[in-house]
Amino acid sequence: MRSQRSGRALRRHPSLGGAVAAACLSVALLAGCGDDPQAMVASAKTYLEKKDYNAAGIQLKNALLEDADLAEARYLLGKVYLEQGDAFAAVKELKRAEELGYSSDAVAPELARALLRSGDFDGVLKSYGERKLPEAGAQARLLAAVGDARMAKGDIAAARNAYEAALAADASVYPARIGLGRTRLAGGDIVGARAEAETVAKQEPGAPEAHALLAETWLAERRPDEAVAALDAAVAARPSALSYHFRLVSLLLSMNKLDEAKERLAAMKKAAPAHPSTRYLQAFVDFREGRFQEARNGVQLVLKGTPDYLPAHLLAGSVLVRLNDYIAARPHLNKVLERAPQQPLARRLLVASYLGSGESARALEALQPLLQQAQQSEDASLMALAGQVYLANGDFDAAESYLSRAVSKSPNDATNRARLGVAKMAGGDTDGAFADLEAASSLDQSTAQADLALVFAHMRRGEYDKALVAQKELERKEPNNPQTYNLKGGVFLAKKDFAEARQAFEKAVSIQPSYLPAITNLVRLDLLDKKPAEAKARYEKLIAQEPRNSDALVALAEVQRSTGSPAAEVLATLEKAAAVAPAATGPKIALIQQHLRMQQPNKALGIAQTAVTANPADVPALEVLAHTQLAAGDRQQAISSFTKLVSLQQQAPGPLVDLAEAQRLAGDLTGAEQSLQRALAIQRDHVLASQRLVTLRLQSGNQEGALAQTKRMQQQHADNPLGYLLEGDVRMSANQWTEAAAAYRRAFDQGQSAEVVNKLHSALSRAGRKAEADKVTSAWLATHPRDLTVLGYLGETALSERRYAEAARHFKSMLEVAPDNVLILNNLAWVANEIKDPAALAYAERALAAEPNNPVVLDTVGNIEINVGKQDAGIAKLAKAVSLAPDLAQLRLNLAKAYAKVGRKDEAKKEIDTLLATAKDGSPLQAEARELAKTL
Repeated sequence: MRSQRSGRALRRHPSLGGAVAAACLSVALLAGCGDDPQAMVASAKTYLEKKDYNAAGIQLKNALLEDADLAEARYLLGKVYLEQGDAFAAVKELKRAEELGYSSDAVAPELARALLRSGDFDGVLKSYGERKLPEAGAQARLLAAVGDARMAKGDIAAARNAYEAALAADASVYPARIGLGRTRLAGGDIVGARAEAETVAKQEPGAPEAHALLAETWLAERRPDEAVAALDAAVAARPSALSYHFRLVSLLLSMNKLDEAKERLAAMKKAAPAHPSTRYLQAFVDFREGRFQEARNGVQLVLKGTPDYLPAHLLAGSVLVRLNDYIAARPHLNKVLERAPQQPLARRLLVASYLGSGESARALEALQPLLQQAQQSEDASLMALAGQVYLANGDFDAAESYLSRAVSKSPNDATNRARLGVAKMAGGDTDGAFADLEAASSLDQSTAQADLALVFAHMRRGEYDKALVAQKELERKEPNNPQTYNLKGGVFLAKKDFAEARQAFEKAVSIQPSYLPAITNLVRLDLLDKKPAEAKARYEKLIAQEPRNSDALVALAEVQRSTGSPAAEVLATLEKAAAVAPAATGPKIALIQQHLRMQQPNKALGIAQTAVTANPADVPALEVLAHTQLAAGDRQQAISSFTKLVSLQQQAPGPLVDLAEAQRLAGDLTGAEQSLQRALAIQRDHVLASQRLVTLRLQSGNQEGALAQTKRMQQQHADNPLGYLLEGDVRMSANQWTEAAAAYRRAFDQGQSAEVVNKLHSALSRAGRKAEADKVTSAWLATHPRDLTVLGYLGETALSERRYAEAARHFKSMLEVAPDNVLILNNLAWVANEIKDPAALAYAERALAAEPNNPVVLDTVGNIEINVGKQDAGIAKLAKAVSLAPDLAQLRLNLAKAYAKVGRKDEAKKEIDTLLATAKDGSPLQAEARELAKTL
């Protein structure tokens, strides 16, 4: 009995032993089952020799659980991650190993490979481009990685040198031979590249890189099926290496073999379901199948884990553009272009985003690098995009040229034919335009692109009734589209039928209550009807429904500002807009501009810097930063920002013109002229660059050069008066009054304007032809009696020449036109005081009531009050004026005169001393202050 019980107990031991062993094995996976970390590292090395990377990885992670600072474990785990295709994790572990003291020479080749696979090509070249390692094999592996980085940067010759040097150091380092094969392929030697790949495949049958290179050679010969087979072999050789899975799935997607791609993607998910590459491809499949929300969510997960992964940024930009979220798309697209400026899809999407948000000028700037890359390309989609951009910018000749090329490549594309029709219409080819538009309409019965174009075409010609006929067809095809009725309202607006326009806009809003374009049009009508409260209420209602609608908040702020709301209220609205859309540049720009209006340049600068930090290659953000830096007085930083803008828009003259202005303000006149010359080299007839060049040369004393530039402008722009206007300015600076008058006369004959009238009057007066000068202004005012520019010029001129009665007459005429204008009231008060007009104080008080804290108005009122015996009140206002504008020396001098006049000499002397401490030597104001000091 005892033995039987013993036997039964013994028979249980194997089972119990198995359970204990299983438990120990399970625990070993987590804690090594009692092994020390070094033993686990040794075990991992054994697994690595067998190329069992999963088992090796488990042992290394267990070792690091016991000792997180084990440098060798970090190094080996980095190699495991590298073999498994997780480059970002490999970089992290290898860097940590080096920090913990592991041999830098050992780490270098592996870390270079990891950086390379993570896309950090510049990092490889910066850290290892000139690095020399003592061991030949390590040096060869490092040179192979350097060669790959140079290949990625497009420097084929340097890459080949690196690969050849690697093979000279150690011919058995097959990645160098693979790289050499790629340089042969890049040079067009497909046979030579395939020979290199086959050599490696024989030497290293399990090397997946050889199969991958073979796939590239098949693709170069446009044999994608053979390439798929080669990549299948690469995956079979190393199933844990995700990069080959990735290439295989990507290739199948490009071949439109979606089912096969999804099948291979399923295999990839088994290997690494949560890996960023796997998630990226799933998001891409979602995008291809029209599941844009799922694609957006998926790519956001990818970017959360790998924020520098450029393909994910490109996919995110693509998805967001398809979702019409143009502003949110741009940071992703700019991220791609910052690192890969020649990436064509990113740039096309960027252009599309600007078109979508109505920023046609920016779309044109972003388009130029694409056109330069394409050169003589007849890619129909690019030609169509270029035509659309030029059409939006009003360059109808260029639009017609590009769209004609697009239509010739895709004659059945209704959208392109419709756009071509609009371009022809705008260019004057009416018959051809309507033929194309009608053909487009017949080609596409399901959508309304052609009908939309027809409406616009008729509107451009002023044929509003015909536009309404075309709009009815649009309404038939898209009766539930709010854009249909918004356009209808636009036609009625053009006809000045505001009641019908309002009804159409209301219909658009009834279909889609959040449709901002129609709401904005209704707001405009409210403001036209002088109903600002109703206008604001429309935006407020939308914001109540959609609190995160930043566009509506920005629009509300603009209405608040234009209707006189307090600056702080406008600022609060814009702060809310920026807060609800932290990734958007537009609300930040509006907020910056408001801070600048409120004379808060430092606050504006902080926001601008934050915007650029978030989106370093975003052109609008950089542009506003540069201008804000100028406003804040930081000219050197502004120059740096404008220089970056120039590098981002190499074929755009505008940034160079802005850079030149910053250089001029910083005193670098030579640099400014060079920048303007570069702008003119890009566009020789650029008006603003030419104008700035004339002004700059005048400032530097080069009158001959300035005059020569005006002559060039006259030749380039024969119908533009600006060239003659600038010639007149140059002649005036040289005291050539007669010649200046002749130039101004030519300018006036070509384009009559108040500015030219004033300049012609000045030149004729200085030439001693006063009667002729007065005849010019009199003739102008006879036909433009309410022209404030000419009246103001005449008033200021009379004031400066102490002809106060005449000045008062002109200012009174101005006041009839603008009865609440503070500047006019102030000037009129001043001259009225000089001619002892008792109405002087009343004028001044009206100005002060409108702007109670305007220091110049306070100064005027104070001086008049002193003159009429209200000395205490007058001095109080003069003192307040100085406190509000302490740097305006004339105000301080006026206060000192007032103190002296009432016998308060100590206070007068104190103001004079303060003034003289900062007054410019030799200035009339300094001389007047010293004369006053002598009387105290």
